[in-house]
Amino acid sequence: MVKAQKLTENDGWPQARDYDNVTQEFMATVIREYHTQLCTQAPMPDHTQETALLNVSWARGCQVTSINLAQSPQLVKLMSVLHHFSPAKHPPFCMLQVTIQGSQVHGQLKTKLQPLVKAMYSFYSSQSKSTIKKNCTLAKELKEGMNFAFRHMAAQEDGWHRFLKAPLIQKIINMMWFANKHDDSVMFPDHFKPFPHPALALVLTSIYEWVTSMQMDVASTIQEYHSVFELHLNCLREFEEATKEFEVLPGICKKVYEVGCVHSGAAPLIKQSQPTVSTQIIADAIKKYQEGSTTDNKSE
Repeated sequence: MVKAQKLTENDGWPQARDYDNVTQEFMATVIREYHTQLCTQAPMPDHTQETALLNVSWARGCQVTSINLAQSPQLVKLMSVLHHFSPAKHPPFCMLQVTIQGSQVHGQLKTKLQPLVKAMYSFYSSQSKSTIKKNCTLAKELKEGMNFAFRHMAAQEDGWHRFLKAPLIQKIINMMWFANKHDDSVMFPDHFKPFPHPALALVLTSIYEWVTSMQMDVASTIQEYHSVFELHLNCLREFEEATKEFEVLPGICKKVYEVGCVHSGAAPLIKQSQPTVSTQIIADAIKKYQEGSTTDNKSE
């Protein structure tokens, strides 16, 4: 068991640069693992879930780095990175100051969504009474039966079509988790492939939250939206169960991941075929070479 060596004392939040290089290396691994676990397992965690994810991430850090570092309250405070930094855009690790707050994933997603929701669902920006009324009507229609998650709307009697294919869903997923080929979603396919249901439920919750804000100017608490998150997650589970014979939801999540990888630059747009040479071609080449060599020798 190794104990962290603290090199610098400070009165504020602990910083990674306060510790020795071994501890910094270990904590960099643990923080990234925790961020990944948070996004894919419990993006809106309660205290119990958050503690469990922290412990899993710590154990993973020990395995990856081969450093059996002893936990301490100060080090635990370093385990939840400020999520407004994407992993590929982190400042130097020694400069990070971190807090334990899973809701930061939710907050980052909301920030990225705000301009997209208004633009892609054609909400108006004017504060006139007529515009506010139109926005409220549109918001109510989008929220009814999760209509915001569908790609197309036909005549009213036919309803909405192509569940979970609304362009906004893939677009925000690309921005949040597939910004470039160094993002966690690309670097840790075991966690993100196919795209995980909790992360998809968080996207649906955040869209619902912004649509609601266009309908009423009332701020809701994180506890209220945690309930909405659970409803969306259960909806996905029910949808998967109802369509399990055809594997509809696994197919959707697989496609989301593949499109995201292409967006990140991690996957080629056209899949390259693997060049192969058969045994027959090899034997024929050897035969032709030998025949050619014999002829050359005779001609000399």
